[in-house]
Amino acid sequence: MEIEQVLLGLQAGAMVPYQALAEKYLEVEQPDRPRILEVLTLHHIRRLELPAARKYAEEWTRAEPDNPSAWNQWGTLEARSNNDKNAEEAYRKALALDPSSTAALEGLAIVLRKLRQPEEALLLVRKLEQIAPDRPGLDKLAGATLGDNGEADQAVTRLRRAVAVNPADNEAAVELSKVLLAKGVPAEARKVLEPVITRAPFDRGALDAMAGVLGRMGERDEEAKVRSRLETVRRDLKLADDYMAEIGKDPRAVGPRLSLAELLWKNGRLGDATRWAESVLEIQPANEAAKAILQKDSQAR
Repeated sequence: MEIEQVLLGLQAGAMVPYQALAEKYLEVEQPDRPRILEVLTLHHIRRLELPAARKYAEEWTRAEPDNPSAWNQWGTLEARSNNDKNAEEAYRKALALDPSSTAALEGLAIVLRKLRQPEEALLLVRKLEQIAPDRPGLDKLAGATLGDNGEADQAVTRLRRAVAVNPADNEAAVELSKVLLAKGVPAEARKVLEPVITRAPFDRGALDAMAGVLGRMGERDEEAKVRSRLETVRRDLKLADDYMAEIGKDPRAVGPRLSLAELLWKNGRLGDATRWAESVLEIQPANEAAKAILQKDSQAR
């Protein structure tokens, strides 16, 4: 099969037989090697197979150290693995190569928020607004970063707009609730969070924020219930990391893929759950448990 057909198959999201063929091409040195590594990296990121994605992304940065896209993807993987300092380094390398890279500006701003460097994060957001004012998700990032910098009124305006544009954006709603709580209006923050927890009763960020709101309102019994649920979610997410490690050791193992799909479904992460169920069916087309997850997803829509 021609290499172009293989890469197009992977870009379309198909694993069989294209992934094995692409890996075969990497066994010999050739001019297309960086492109193959790029496609494999993105393919595994889409499938949430982060250990495999890291393997190919690292090779890609070695093959093309002057390619900002390679460093952006490496930064994305480090950020998803909560290696924030490594992610920061990768995004800074990408920006050194391409100062107008919107992906690097956004990625670095998000990482700097986590590293409690809100002033520089806001500078990056301001630059992003100049370069790509219509970028999806910009109101959410700007609002959250403004909140980090104590600009509560501006933050609320931007975050309310983000929620109005996409009422199902749980992350934007959680950020809005945090700013409202900081402004001293916990009842309003609670109103923002209630529909989020109805939609996603195991959303860790929403549960954490709601616990803080209930504590501020003096509702200790309700706060204790939410914190108990939050602890269950944290245990489940640790278990999810264990399943991911098993998949990294054996990418064609069906058991941990199916267990991960079921765990994510239980925790309200429906999109991720269906992707893992679909990956099971690519390996084992007759798997009834994976089919059942996809059927539940179809019924939930």
